[in-house]
Amino acid sequence: MISFLIGIITAAIVFYMSMIYGNVALALLGCFMCVFMVLTFIALLVKAHRAVAAINIPIAIATQGESIRVSLSCRLKEAGFYGVKYRVTVKNNLSGEKSTKWLSGGSDFLYSVNLCGNYEFELVRIKLYDFSRIFYVTKRVKKYANVEVMPQIDEIPVRITDRVRNFFGDSDIYDDLRPGYDPSELFDVREFQNGDRLQSVHWKLSARTDELMVKENSLPKACAVAIVADLRGIKKGRQADAFMKLLVSLSFSLMDQKCSHYVAWYDTAINDIVRARVDDEEGFYIFLNSFLKIKPDTKNDALFLYEEKYRAEKLVCLLSVDGRLQIKRGEEIVGRADEKNEIVI
Repeated sequence: MISFLIGIITAAIVFYMSMIYGNVALALLGCFMCVFMVLTFIALLVKAHRAVAAINIPIAIATQGESIRVSLSCRLKEAGFYGVKYRVTVKNNLSGEKSTKWLSGGSDFLYSVNLCGNYEFELVRIKLYDFSRIFYVTKRVKKYANVEVMPQIDEIPVRITDRVRNFFGDSDIYDDLRPGYDPSELFDVREFQNGDRLQSVHWKLSARTDELMVKENSLPKACAVAIVADLRGIKKGRQADAFMKLLVSLSFSLMDQKCSHYVAWYDTAINDIVRARVDDEEGFYIFLNSFLKIKPDTKNDALFLYEEKYRAEKLVCLLSVDGRLQIKRGEEIVGRADEKNEIVI
């Protein structure tokens, strides 16, 4: 609309000059400008009504430091490739950083993601130009696309004690390699050996094979360790990025040491503590995908709420990562983001 306002002011000046100097040519020029703007405005309004704009990110996951390709499109032949400008807002939900820019001259652009977290790209509005590229109308769009940017993972030295390795507890997940004590789940059936109890004999299978066969029970894989993300006091920007990197690196290092654990945080969407179990690489990336989408909660004491919610649960070690980039066990500081000391669990 600004372009038309400038055009109206220009036409008014032309008419004024034609009246002062009594110039018919200037008067005709002013009339032509008015008719041209009216017809152009109507044509652009029709285009704006028919235009369908969209934003898309072909690969919606990236690693910190990479450039991602964002695709913009406007389904309207008459508008022409260079006759459209896109206003795009980019926001990192974790760090809070936000930027806005007008894009033109192509349908794709590269955006460098320097921080980890969930990036939200919003196509706010488009500008549709006429053939002269002078006049335009603006249309609100409100289209969204998201990309998850994973942090770079640093190895944190972790030593797992026998108390954690040999922790027994209830679980719905069972060890695939070792038999155990839980009779509710069958691990394997094998031939009878000296020392086996008669109560473990599989009598039906033994009768069928004419050999004594023994049932082996399964071993529950209970989690002895939990990590709580305490986001209180965290500041947006680089500190939030460093917090994410520390938390994820700690979880990855435990997973790499074959230490099953929970990662818990306060979810503002449901106003409750949620947690993800990490046993292997698949579980780690499921946790990471969920955690990248959160909006930092800096008010609630996540550690206190976790202990309240799971007060009946027995753990060997409860760790927390706080806004000061510290790894704590209770009140004891066992690690920091800027240190590489071994953490004993």
